[in-house]
Amino acid sequence: MKVVIIAPSGVPFIWGGAENIWKGLWLTLNQQENITAELIKLPSPEHDFWAIIQSYQNFAELDLNHFDLVISTKYPAWMVSHPRHILFMQHTLRGLYDTYPAHLTKNIDHLAQKLPALCQLLSINKPSRTHLAECFAELKRIKELQILSLQDIALPGPLLRAIIHFFDAVALAPGQILRYTAIANEVANRKEYFPEGIKPDVLYHPSSLPQAGVIADAHIPPAIFTASRLDAPKRIDLLIKAYCKSGVKTPLRIAGTGPQSNELQKLIPPDAAITLLGHISEQQLAQEYANALFVPFIPEHEDFGLISYEAMIAGKAVLSCTDSGGATELIRHMENGFIIKPDCDEIAKAIKQLCDNPSLSYQLGQQAYNTVKDINWPALVKELLNKNTQYQPRILVLNTYPIYPVVSGGQARLYHLYSELSMLGYSVEILNLDFNTKVIKSRNLNEHFVEVLIPVGDEFRKKLSTEEKRLNISCVDWLAAAHPELLPEWQAEIKRRAPWASLVICSHPYAYPAMIQAGVKQWLYEAHNVEADLKAQIYQQHPNEAQKIKELESQCAIGAQHIICCSNEDSLRMQALYQIPDHQFSIIANGADTQNIKYLDQAGRKEIRIQMGLEPKNNISLFMGSNHGPNIEAAEQILIAAEQDLSLQYIILGSVADAFKKKNIPENVRFLGVVSQAEKQLWLKIASTALNPMLNGSGSNLKLIEYAAAGLPIISTEFGVRGTRFEAGVHYIKTTNLTETIKNTLNIEDIKLDQITRKTAEYIKNELCWQSLAKNYKKEITKGMHVIKTKEESILPSPPLPISSLLY
Repeated sequence: MKVVIIAPSGVPFIWGGAENIWKGLWLTLNQQENITAELIKLPSPEHDFWAIIQSYQNFAELDLNHFDLVISTKYPAWMVSHPRHILFMQHTLRGLYDTYPAHLTKNIDHLAQKLPALCQLLSINKPSRTHLAECFAELKRIKELQILSLQDIALPGPLLRAIIHFFDAVALAPGQILRYTAIANEVANRKEYFPEGIKPDVLYHPSSLPQAGVIADAHIPPAIFTASRLDAPKRIDLLIKAYCKSGVKTPLRIAGTGPQSNELQKLIPPDAAITLLGHISEQQLAQEYANALFVPFIPEHEDFGLISYEAMIAGKAVLSCTDSGGATELIRHMENGFIIKPDCDEIAKAIKQLCDNPSLSYQLGQQAYNTVKDINWPALVKELLNKNTQYQPRILVLNTYPIYPVVSGGQARLYHLYSELSMLGYSVEILNLDFNTKVIKSRNLNEHFVEVLIPVGDEFRKKLSTEEKRLNISCVDWLAAAHPELLPEWQAEIKRRAPWASLVICSHPYAYPAMIQAGVKQWLYEAHNVEADLKAQIYQQHPNEAQKIKELESQCAIGAQHIICCSNEDSLRMQALYQIPDHQFSIIANGADTQNIKYLDQAGRKEIRIQMGLEPKNNISLFMGSNHGPNIEAAEQILIAAEQDLSLQYIILGSVADAFKKKNIPENVRFLGVVSQAEKQLWLKIASTALNPMLNGSGSNLKLIEYAAAGLPIISTEFGVRGTRFEAGVHYIKTTNLTETIKNTLNIEDIKLDQITRKTAEYIKNELCWQSLAKNYKKEITKGMHVIKTKEESILPSPPLPISSLLY
């Protein structure tokens, strides 16, 4: 696994706690088996308004997809977009969050007239990556126009605060982060640091300081020692004042540099035994800890306080304050250190007590070591990479074609079912082959649903061209199964993403060989059809290929933890075909997008036809289908009916038109091919009847569900309504002679047709809308994530065929 730690490099550069974390993580990750880690840092100056924004943009536009996992700890590095991004938060840009000056306004309404587009963007409740790109573009325009005053771009200020909160809201949204962790409870509990409802795991980190084996120098008297950046929040001035007030003779040694260096030097009385050591090496720092009597560390609301850990692992008591935040989380008062009020007199008393009683300091120091001895880099890395503690269960779906925009039944099922599922607490990634991209692309179909498009290379294209000429059949799916070695990027992406998935779903059996070769051990099989039966019809002239597809489906189904079918008929057929027990199956039927397909009665249909300048009478029949054997067969039945009565109009939508390009078509039939969603919705509104004369096939008919949701009277064979509980005469009009049935149906009174269609639409709304189907699917997936086959259940009826047996 290739891991990258992404981090900012301060300008000017200063070594501190953040640098310590990155070093320790990087060294430890590279010591783990099968892990190679990189540390990437970008210069991130903070001297002005535009420099800060540019730093955020630099990270947001960084492409790190050649790594399997990203770890970030600090702004603005977490702006990077990656499908597996672990946040180990140190802190935000605190001056615009918890330390933002109370006297400054947070409101930017006064800028609404000057910056209308920007203010509108910044007001979005849950901004996305799309909004982020718009924001960067608008900020660029604003900068070029130079319309901001010095007051507008003041640091800190309300405008920059609003912008940074907007950036962080995009970067740290649940769909962007695999796992939320923080370095201390102090950080985890701060307001506005994490998205609403997120409770990050707290993981304490050690130091990368090499302290092992360093012992006190017997020739040097013990001293009070601390190390810190010399800055106001560290309260070194308070420590110096308290030390002077304590009257102790034990020297105080302070390591570190910072903006208060000169000010603190002036604060030290000439006769005080206080030394500002400045920057010291790691070796000297470790030695100073070893020589220390105890370590005072009294910052205000520290994130974690690495000084506390370094002192305690060196066996030293730490003196800290009640408001020192994360610095106190490992300290227990009078058990392994001191925690006192941030008051000069109180601190002075504690210093004197510890100096006057060295044995107490030693005793507390021993307990301090016992407290932190188990906090180490290997343990932290192991927990940080714990795949069972992700914020949302991650589902990886494997498929062979893009699913958006939706133009076919298979696409509709995959898009709607997994889109709805992603709104029920799952993060869903679907890996699809795509002939129209040359690089791997990811696109968010909604907040927690990502489609990854995998390019198809030249070798696969050449092989496909040869095979389709040989077979005279479209065979992308079968070729992907027979030759996964020709799709190396698909296999590589499965291998990269599967280890982080709570569940892998093989949608159709054609990804099975690539999935197995990528090392996937457990999966759920979503069977859209009984492929053996479906392909037996399509590959009638090529029984060898049909048999291999049956063997492929057999392996995928038998080896799966669970199988999802679209209909009870498919489930029973597969049980009989592959001798798989009934409890291995569940039914999730096909559904309708009832939010976008609106029911329309007969009066409404006639009104729309009149509005469009069409005759109001019922004379338009609609059929929808892809270029698939059973649909072609159904379309042929429609052509026969059309020839027998030229007074009726027949509209046929979908790629099934491709099969009839060279055939004579009756003048009352129009093949419109693949149309947009908007045009399909229009035909669903103006048609008089819907046709479903299916004689063969597998799975269930999505077009049937859409017809029903739209309120179209359905003329169907009994076979065509499989997968539903439609009753003839109640939910649909059964046909054995299509021409006669159409004629009779168009003569039925509107009120009777409406009785049927209302009942059918109500059935769809209650049982076959995607939202309710997704809830049922969630139950099956929840079981699938925890089911492990018993030894008895794992015994196969026959030995599985090797993958090589699928090849030509």
